[in-house]
Amino acid sequence: MAVFERERILPCGLQDAWEAVADFPSRTIHNARYRRADLPDGTDLATGHRILLQIGRDRFTSIVTFARKPAALSHRASGPGFWAEYSYELRVCDESDPGYTSDDFGCAYLRIRAEYGGWLGSLIARLRPGACRRYLADEMAAVMSAAESVHAEPVDDEEAPEPNAE
Repeated sequence: MAVFERERILPCGLQDAWEAVADFPSRTIHNARYRRADLPDGTDLATGHRILLQIGRDRFTSIVTFARKPAALSHRASGPGFWAEYSYELRVCDESDPGYTSDDFGCAYLRIRAEYGGWLGSLIARLRPGACRRYLADEMAAVMSAAESVHAEPVDDEEAPEPNAE
C-alpha cells in the first residue's frame, strides 16, 4: 500500500469547506482535467453512495465508504488487483497549522489522503508516483477553487460601473 497526502488551509469556514469537498459535480468546472463527476445517488453523501468520475482518460466508479458531515469523507474505487481510496479530513484550523496567519482565524483546514493498494495499485504507486501525486494535486486544486468560489463576495450590480459610462 502506498499513501500520498496534501494539506491546505481553505479560505472559508468548516461548513463551506464541506460543501466544496462534497460538491463533486463542480470538479468539472474547477479543474480542466475532470471530464465527469456525477453523484447518481444524490448530493447528500452517505455510505454506499456512488461517485462517477472521469479524470483525463481514466474513468472510475467510486463508493463512499465513510461520511460524517462536516468533518470527514472517504470514497474508494476498486477493480481487479487495484483499489484507491481518497479521504478528506476537515477541521477548524489553528495557529499550529503550517502557513497559518491571523487572517485564517475560523477557516477550515483540509487534509486529503490518497491510498493505493492491491498488487496493481501498489505497482502503479511505485512505478508512477508522479501520476498519483498529480491526481492528488488536481483534487486539492479543484476543492480549493470550489472553496474560493463559495467564499467569494457577491457582486453588487448597483456598484458596478456602466460599460459605456465616462
